[in-house]
Amino acid sequence: MAELNAPDQVDYVIVGAGSAGCVLAARLTEKPGVTVALVEAGGPDSNPWIRVPLGFGKLVRNPSVLWDYRTQPEPALDGRQLSFPRGRVLGGSSSVNGLVWLRGARQDFDDWAEAGASGWSFEDVLPYFRRSERMLAPSEDTALHGYEGPVPVSTGRPSAAARAFVAAAQEAGHSANPDFNGARLHGAGFAPTNIVRGRRVSMADAYLRPALRRQAKIFSVLGATVTSLIMEEGRAAGVRLRLADGSRHVIRAGRETILAAGVTNTPQLLMLSGIGPAGHLRDMNIAPLVDLPVGDGLQDHVLARTGYHSRDVLTLNGVMKNPLRQVAAGLEYAFARRGPLAIAATEACLFADILPRVEAVAPGHAPDVQIQFANFLIEDYQRGLGPTQGFVYSVCVCRPHSRGTIRLTSPDPAAPPAIQANYLVDERDMSATLAGLRLCMTLSKQPALQAITTRRVAPINADSDADLAAYVRETAATVFHPCGTVRMGQGGDAALTPDLRVKGIRDLRVCDASVMPIIPSTNIHAATVMVAEKAADLILSA
Repeated sequence: MAELNAPDQVDYVIVGAGSAGCVLAARLTEKPGVTVALVEAGGPDSNPWIRVPLGFGKLVRNPSVLWDYRTQPEPALDGRQLSFPRGRVLGGSSSVNGLVWLRGARQDFDDWAEAGASGWSFEDVLPYFRRSERMLAPSEDTALHGYEGPVPVSTGRPSAAARAFVAAAQEAGHSANPDFNGARLHGAGFAPTNIVRGRRVSMADAYLRPALRRQAKIFSVLGATVTSLIMEEGRAAGVRLRLADGSRHVIRAGRETILAAGVTNTPQLLMLSGIGPAGHLRDMNIAPLVDLPVGDGLQDHVLARTGYHSRDVLTLNGVMKNPLRQVAAGLEYAFARRGPLAIAATEACLFADILPRVEAVAPGHAPDVQIQFANFLIEDYQRGLGPTQGFVYSVCVCRPHSRGTIRLTSPDPAAPPAIQANYLVDERDMSATLAGLRLCMTLSKQPALQAITTRRVAPINADSDADLAAYVRETAATVFHPCGTVRMGQGGDAALTPDLRVKGIRDLRVCDASVMPIIPSTNIHAATVMVAEKAADLILSA
């Protein structure tokens, strides 16, 4: 058996060293004497592209740092199987994501509480957002922000094209929003990110490494696949591991076992351990221990792109397709931590209402769509940059109605799960997407963008609703925000109690994006960190 840097028993076993797992390990060990085993299937975050903000484009296609999953054929997207990558490295998706730090709308969390997740309203979770944040820029809404937390938040130096996008949104009648994490989400502005001095800050950087420097009793076990939970008379007593060399090991939890393995792997591990839909488990020859809706309720943001060739501005295509500019960009980044490589993939956003409403909306309500601006032109992340200079602005529905599932394909832990995302199967989501694409086209006609645009290249010759819908079915893709597969709440559609305990099992909790009962209106990374911050308090107060 391979030697592990972990004792056979600790207070808490955490499965997954991603965003939530790193936060939990750091916060739990702030209590003197607490011991934690942090188990991660991936390896160390040593890939040099992890530190480079625009390295996202290199990482999103790299199976050495990803679970390289694909969905099942998607019925509303012409039966296509979409890429569905998740982080598999120390820091998890925070080491490979697009670096955007957006919380969501006030309504998002108030709706969590109304849906049965008591204690998770906006006022309940605001202290945990504040505790995580270290704002690096002033804000008018200081009471809504934290300035001493571990996660740096800043807007950086937007490109000229991103500035034109924000100006165009204002020309089209949308308000400016200098702080998307302030009192309102609506409007146009630059995306806040987790970048400091031109370098990515993952949750391994923000939480785990400082905890290790204070000599916290965290035993990190990398390259270890958890094959099942140890179940003893209705209690989760720890985990069984398979190491990279094939050897087996057991780590027991004296207090609790906590799953932070993400929206796909957390439900997979629960089902492998007999916790999930009883009929499905029997089909997989797994004896059900508790019949729960594990794997149900998958939600994700799906985006549809508009692409334009550009003029009179430098976009990433122009940098990466010119050897001299590549060298110049590399030198600028190496010596000054500035330039194209220091910019996040999404530089600017517009959050807007575009659907008819029959009732008045309250302050802090969730917008209908998010338009994301990126200073490069691509067909998709697998094929990478196109040869011609350009940029994209993409629409995603903030609060989609479509829901999917995660299921097992085999009782073998090494078999990938079956991911049925069901993107746009609800016609309301397709209608909102088409309205969002028309908003993108309206923005493109504003003077600020007209000045730097030559022609639209995606979608080409698609202006009717029928043609736009066909284009969406052919090209729409995930924007990497899946959640909700082990949701918390009160009723029979929830697998967890509001304090994140798995119903019917003692000493077992879930703490990652799986727990979200309703998808936030924005990128979900900040909300995932918030969940872990609050979970640490729930666990330590038990």
